[in-house]
Amino acid sequence: MLHKIHKTKSGYAIKLLLLTFTSILLSTQANANDLEDSALPSHSVSQGSFKNNFNDELRQQIIDVNRFTNTPDQLNNKATSKTREEIQNNNSVLMNKSSKNKMLQNRSSYYDADFTIYAATSFLLDDFDNDGFYQTFSVVFDADIYSYTQHQLGEVYALLYLSKNGKPWKHYYTTDTFLIEGESDLDEYEVITTFLSGYSTDYYDVLIDLYQVGYPDIVATYSSDDTNALYALPLESNNYDDTYIEVVEVYGGGSFSFITLLMIITLSFFRLRAKH
Repeated sequence: MLHKIHKTKSGYAIKLLLLTFTSILLSTQANANDLEDSALPSHSVSQGSFKNNFNDELRQQIIDVNRFTNTPDQLNNKATSKTREEIQNNNSVLMNKSSKNKMLQNRSSYYDADFTIYAATSFLLDDFDNDGFYQTFSVVFDADIYSYTQHQLGEVYALLYLSKNGKPWKHYYTTDTFLIEGESDLDEYEVITTFLSGYSTDYYDVLIDLYQVGYPDIVATYSSDDTNALYALPLESNNYDDTYIEVVEVYGGGSFSFITLLMIITLSFFRLRAKH
């Protein structure tokens, strides 16, 4: 009877140690991921053009080039990582000198047209580790112009933003200027984006702000509030998406390494067995 009691206590102690080890290991991994997120800057690269300019072959070439670029958009001012509020408060910084001159020369013409984004959609493109989260995606939107003159053309550009799991909108790309014509869908614009680093595995919403060239205010906007196609996109950056063997590193004082915990469990096991 005494032997059975000792055996039961021994099994319980080992299970408790194993549970403790698992808990510490998971906590250590979570802390490591948090430190990795904070250490890596948010870097991405995007390419945009009219959707009709892309075919499957060209789209794949762009994706391949994006993945191995040495110049993310954050280094050439195509992406600022600023919040939408910050950009709206400082939109004069985004306007180059020629745009400001054009604004002063043609101020009265800005009210000759109304703009809208008729529709937008998204496509998930690359998921190398097959975990359901993608490092490459594209956003397609159709901007329209309703002019009160005979000229149904508008020169515009768009700022694209991301919101991670409901957090503030952050700027991730500014398109080049492009022309839209009336209500045509032939001017649909596509932006292909690859997350290079600093974007943790999560769900991201997309917002598009449309600007008329030379005019400082937003003329149309479209977001996940308008369509589910821009809502909760499962995304992560390249450093999370590649398949790799993970090595657990211990950060901070007072944490036990894997070998230390294994030694404790082994010694405890033999000591408890010795008491039988």
